[in-house]
Amino acid sequence: MIDLQLGIVVIAAGQGTRMRSALPKVLHPLCGRTLLGHVLAVADALAPVYTVVVLSPDTVEQVRERFGASGRKGRDGDGGHDEVSAGHPYVYAVQAEQLGTGHAVLQARSSLPVPSDDVLVLYGDTPLLRAETARAVVDLRRATGALVGLMSFHADPPAGYGRVLRDAAGQVVELVEERNATPEQYAIGEGNSGIMCFDAAWLWEALDRIRRNPLKGEYYLTDLVAMAVAQRGRGAAVARPASDAREAWGVNDRAQLAQAAAVLRERILDQLMGAGVTVTDPATTYVDVDVTVGADTTLLPGTLLRGATRIGPGCKIGPHTTIVDSAIGGGARVRYALVERAAVAEGATIGPFEHVAGESR
Repeated sequence: MIDLQLGIVVIAAGQGTRMRSALPKVLHPLCGRTLLGHVLAVADALAPVYTVVVLSPDTVEQVRERFGASGRKGRDGDGGHDEVSAGHPYVYAVQAEQLGTGHAVLQARSSLPVPSDDVLVLYGDTPLLRAETARAVVDLRRATGALVGLMSFHADPPAGYGRVLRDAAGQVVELVEERNATPEQYAIGEGNSGIMCFDAAWLWEALDRIRRNPLKGEYYLTDLVAMAVAQRGRGAAVARPASDAREAWGVNDRAQLAQAAAVLRERILDQLMGAGVTVTDPATTYVDVDVTVGADTTLLPGTLLRGATRIGPGCKIGPHTTIVDSAIGGGARVRYALVERAAVAEGATIGPFEHVAGESR
């Protein structure tokens, strides 16, 4: 059996002006990682032979400093713990002009360190995508032999997203951007997430054939779907709807950042509760994505667990307690306290009204 090689291109060159921030949009923190950090964690989980991150000229050095050219760890956007580390180098490409998604992927072509059989295109501002969903898109393209596989989602309507057009037999024939959609196309409930997997050899040749869209003067990556169907016919493009439409959410402003954070917190707490942790009030409990909590621990209202914190089994944490980058031994009790970069022994009691920093207790 041939071991197919996956390459990944992450588009992260958007200006992010709606964030109204001096910090690049993709470096804004979200549950212990930056937006881009969440996406790169998905990329790393798929074990690609390369990950090329396409950035604007004014953000590439900040991102390189954060993530490194060799996948080394970097600091997250709010001064917290180190972000995930890749097991391979990240490669950076620059999109000097904002000429659309097709143009962005084209900028990666000259930076490819090795060949690949597939190219998966991700976006640096979609932190809710799961690795298993991205893998399913790759597997679908490979299983069907399609030139293009994409992740779609269902909403009523999928406002702000392009639409997936299918023929009478249900085959994908085209993607249309929302701004270009007719009233009938606008009413379609299947949206395009933008996450797409391509036959690599076909993609790198086809990018040169995309024409500028007359409305915005940009090169749309989505045009490749119609081009694939025109070249090969039915089955050249396939779509897999996401089980959770929120995986397609992009973050463009601070309101959407807060909405994405709420979804991530819900996922994290559901996983903890499924593993035997009691969360008495999920609405007031905040746990970062890289935190670990042992079974039979209880998290009381107002608990914030941040960074690389590790909580042992059988602990009682809270109420109104913040623990940052610390290790709490099994059976410990921590209440009304702030614990930072500290080690708390098994069975210890901290609080009320204590600040423990950089020490062992």
